[in-house]
Amino acid sequence: MAKAEKNIEVVKKYYFRKKGVVETQGYDWIGEAWFELYPVELDGKLGFADSNGEIVIPIIYDRQCHANDTVLTGNREYLDLKKNNLYGLIKHDGSLVIDFCWIDMELSKLSEDLVPVAIDKKWGFVNKKWGFVNVKTGETQIKPIYDKVGFFKDGFAPVCYKDKWGIIDVKGNMIVKPKYLLDSYFEGDFAIVFKGGSWEYGRNCRLISDSNCKIVNKKGYEIVSDCSWIERTGINIFTLTREEDGKEVKTVKQLIAFPDYIVVIDDGEYLKGYKYVGGGTWSVIDYSGKTIKIPDYKLQEVKKSLLTN
Repeated sequence: MAKAEKNIEVVKKYYFRKKGVVETQGYDWIGEAWFELYPVELDGKLGFADSNGEIVIPIIYDRQCHANDTVLTGNREYLDLKKNNLYGLIKHDGSLVIDFCWIDMELSKLSEDLVPVAIDKKWGFVNKKWGFVNVKTGETQIKPIYDKVGFFKDGFAPVCYKDKWGIIDVKGNMIVKPKYLLDSYFEGDFAIVFKGGSWEYGRNCRLISDSNCKIVNKKGYEIVSDCSWIERTGINIFTLTREEDGKEVKTVKQLIAFPDYIVVIDDGEYLKGYKYVGGGTWSVIDYSGKTIKIPDYKLQEVKKSLLTN
């Protein structure tokens, strides 16, 4: 009877090479370096070495983190790692920033010193709730109560609660109540939101809504409604369009924003759908949407500017 063949499992080991000499310490895996930090794995744990092969971040962290996004996000200062199945944040020198007590974290959305973190809420199923921790203090600045969150921009971030989006400030104050279809950001004093209708992403990732596009300001006032699409066509200029016969789109209104008021042009004449060339009914509203009056010469200055630009 033939002798049974012995199965030999070949285990690969990875090494650093220092000045032409192979380092004797072997690892189960060595990843590509970002910002001179090499992710290394040993016995199912993750750590980081410098360009000399010296361990900077101890090999004590869970391997099953964000598909190595600790380096792929390209953050020069922080690493989001997982320990005992919970996420925390450390600096590239290994010092602790945020305790390992979060079920999830999105380092890629870190902005204005605030990083999204999540806890687990269980009502018969797993349901993450998101908030924000300040990376400078390590403290929870906005409680994890939201279903989804965006990143902060100019002091504001979109948040989703019960499948509707709103906007909060850095203190967690609700500036725009969650009642819109999609996440929106303020550009200057306004955000474009979508309250109803249907929407889809086209080839160019343009959002299309059948109805109820609106503009809101930082006090939560809805400035306009009842159009099919709103887009910015200038620094402080919004062009509103309406779909006709399911195909053609007609420009029906333009808004020109100023610090204290908004000039509204209804049913003007436009070139290429957005370039104002004349006509229409002109009016002025304040930031609450109330019609007000301003000197006629100011309106003429606005008209002259639109026609010459």
